[in-house]
Amino acid sequence: MTATLILVLLALLALLFFAVKIRGYGAKPANEVGLADDLRSVDLDAFRNLVDPDEEQFLREHLPPSEFRVIQRQRLRAAIDYVASVFHNAAILLHLGQAARLSLDPRISEAGHQLVDDAVRLRLFAGIAIAKLYARIVLPGTVLETVGIVDSYQSISHRAALLGRLQNPARAPLLSKAQ
Repeated sequence: MTATLILVLLALLALLFFAVKIRGYGAKPANEVGLADDLRSVDLDAFRNLVDPDEEQFLREHLPPSEFRVIQRQRLRAAIDYVASVFHNAAILLHLGQAARLSLDPRISEAGHQLVDDAVRLRLFAGIAIAKLYARIVLPGTVLETVGIVDSYQSISHRAALLGRLQNPARAPLLSKAQ
């Protein structure tokens, strides 16, 4: 009975922790001036290459097994860094969207709502992907689909740029690092 209660409490604490991380609470609010400095660049082509099954198969066939395992762990750690940057950028864009939802202009408010929805979804995808990438380091046979992250990140980048153009056309290029 006590062990069950402890497990339930731990599960609830973990759920609360992930809910807080996904919603972005605790992150500093995004503002137009500091936004460009806070966003991290993400090279989606390099990320795709790191998680490409064909590239992994090529390396597996052309490298000795011990060297392949070392290289593959390095590739997975680099992929984790990319996904962590996506997770970070989604938090900033989430705050930007939350601020835009309060706008009196219905177009800006709607764009803010869409950006918030996309940012929350992207943070969830990124958090799951990070867990899967770590699982692949420990259990090399684990399969990872990353198409959702890349597509979601590209979509949210376009929404953020649209919101930036709606709010202040002269400052919209600040969001270009999000792509």
